[in-house]
Amino acid sequence: MTYWGTLASGGQMLLGEPEEAVLAFDRDAPADQLKAVFPADRIWEELREVSVYDRGEGVFRGIVDEQNTRLTAAGLFVELVCRSREALLLDSEAEPRKMKSPSLESLRQRLLGPLGFQKIVGSGSCGPGELDIEKGTSCWTVLAGFCRDYLDTEPYVDFEGVVCCGGIPQRKIELSQVMEAEICRLPCQRLSQVWKQGYRGGYDVAYSDPEAPAVRRRYISAQSGKNPRALLEESRRGSFLLQVTCAGSWWPLRGVLADVAIPQVGRFAGCPVRRGVYCRDRNGERTRFILERGEDHVADKEIGR
Repeated sequence: MTYWGTLASGGQMLLGEPEEAVLAFDRDAPADQLKAVFPADRIWEELREVSVYDRGEGVFRGIVDEQNTRLTAAGLFVELVCRSREALLLDSEAEPRKMKSPSLESLRQRLLGPLGFQKIVGSGSCGPGELDIEKGTSCWTVLAGFCRDYLDTEPYVDFEGVVCCGGIPQRKIELSQVMEAEICRLPCQRLSQVWKQGYRGGYDVAYSDPEAPAVRRRYISAQSGKNPRALLEESRRGSFLLQVTCAGSWWPLRGVLADVAIPQVGRFAGCPVRRGVYCRDRNGERTRFILERGEDHVADKEIGR
């Protein structure tokens, strides 16, 4: 991977090879995180952003949260702690107001533009009713809530800084060079029923998973915006996790479905990536994946489901 920094003065700086670097992805966290330590021969100018390229492709761009310079017996080092640009939306509070017939364009003008996001892609239609933004709500919460309630999508910011609200594209990868693997069965995570609140106030609409090993229930209000079928599916996927460490880098991981063949175990196909951590140190490069149960449970029969 190649690391570039954007200086406060606007210039670009090639940061060199890091002594160590950790790049982390979590599907439930809006922003990816980077922590890297670089050798230096002098104190660096203030950095605003860091961009990471892998084989010429941009895989991470984020704001610098911390820039720490340390002198040790081994020499001078600069530590950078960064988050992808979704962090700007997480860190900024939205103006409390009521937005009538909200749309992505109105959100761009009121929330995103002042933070430097000038381009947003997704459905251009206006939503019905009114969007009530309460005091203390982050810009990310407003944007994510609008996408969930009006567009049925999840937003993200791409490498070029475009706010994408048309859904997360999926792509498949074939993992290889498996170094370690662990299969985790977690029946305690699997729900058997989700009850949803009806129009009269009672929780009288049930959604069930007949294959759940035990009775575990959840109740969701009508105002929660949660999809009961999605909760059941999420719990089903979360009850079977596959931890795999592969040599090399496999970034980015958002929207990835992984296929992997594990020696003496079997083959797993179409496994969504829940979390991933890329590490580079003196031992080389490796990526650790947390994978959920895929659509094709090829290995289930082989490992005695």
